[in-house]
Amino acid sequence: MAVATTPAIPPECIYQEGEDWMLVSPVPDFLAADAAAYSVAQRATLNRIVGLPEVREKVLGNRLRPDRICIALVKGEIAGLISYRMDGEGSVWPDSSRYREHFGAVSGTARYWLTEATLRRGRPDELYLEGFKVDPKARGRGIGTSLLHWLGDEVIRRGKKAWRTEASITADAAMRVYQGVGAKPIKTISLGPVGYLFDRPKFVVLRWEAPTGATTDGAA
Repeated sequence: MAVATTPAIPPECIYQEGEDWMLVSPVPDFLAADAAAYSVAQRATLNRIVGLPEVREKVLGNRLRPDRICIALVKGEIAGLISYRMDGEGSVWPDSSRYREHFGAVSGTARYWLTEATLRRGRPDELYLEGFKVDPKARGRGIGTSLLHWLGDEVIRRGKKAWRTEASITADAAMRVYQGVGAKPIKTISLGPVGYLFDRPKFVVLRWEAPTGATTDGAA
């Protein structure tokens, strides 16, 4: 997804820089729409509820909490992101009117509430990693690890104890990155037939804990 050459990224929004990439958080206003669209395009679990990426972008990708997402820009293009939910609220949240407009009153309302049920996750003392993606063309630069370090910093800044996420049991590459920063598998869950609706019949729950004494009394 191309990013406009103007305006420049404000220095206070640059979390980290590499040779040809940077991590940006909070997301500046002029990138918010592109960041929201990129984020919802990665939500494969919403395929059955909302549809393909272009439909998800149309009905869901319009509202962004810019401080709950970090995007990776590689040569000026969004090529990765990480986002989280805190106290049950995520970085991108749905608009019921868009659901009804696209799917009709009955189907749109039902799909909206199913989406809400999928997105409303998290615990008061943790951040829930809801989205994590690095494009294949951008891998090998340490971007994925850097994004997870940003999330760890957010845990501390927000005064939480840990972050938690779920990964498909077959996602070997993601598991290596998660475990490389210290996240530990705590259980494996099988959803049985219901899991096939979300392309995830079995998954691993992982948890990363902040170092002892590192958390602060950050605002929620």
